[in-house]
Amino acid sequence: MPAASRGHGDVTKMHKYDRLAAGRFFTPVVEVATAYVAAAITDAAATEGEFWALSCLPGTTPGRLSALTMRATDILVIYRVLPKVAASPVDALMIVERSTLEEGFGGREAVQQRYPHLQFVDSDFYGAGEDQMMVRGPYDEMVAVLGDSVVAGAARALAQRVMGQGRVLFWRGHNRMLADHVLGHDRGPN
Repeated sequence: MPAASRGHGDVTKMHKYDRLAAGRFFTPVVEVATAYVAAAITDAAATEGEFWALSCLPGTTPGRLSALTMRATDILVIYRVLPKVAASPVDALMIVERSTLEEGFGGREAVQQRYPHLQFVDSDFYGAGEDQMMVRGPYDEMVAVLGDSVVAGAARALAQRVMGQGRVLFWRGHNRMLADHVLGHDRGPN
């Protein structure tokens, strides 16, 4: 069923959702976003659109497929790999709490050894505070790492801290159709 018949209002957002849902990047976007929301956001359905927003095919950066924003910070970014020569067509990055991650693994070297296909680097994203680290890599590896209780704890700690600062500032970019799918309220793009 097209997004327009789902009763979600904004025609541009419906069109973007339908374009993503009809393409090969829909599954990777949904898998990463679902894994992140499940791991990091307590009571995601109640805070959706107010404390976090999920964009769909935003026009901000070439290749960007989706971003999950809290306050003014893109905490999770899912993007098409450019140029298209990488092993994975989709990569993702997320911001986690560095101290929680390093304490849980006993240091950065240990987490890097455990997950050699991912990069763990210091980051300085606006609004996420000083205690942050960026994790990035192929989407399937990101889904897997979010199943690790230490990584999930680090993602949750940062998410709680940022959402505790107040409501999402970029709520207008929130795509309810994609969020519904991620939250399990919509079981298919058709």
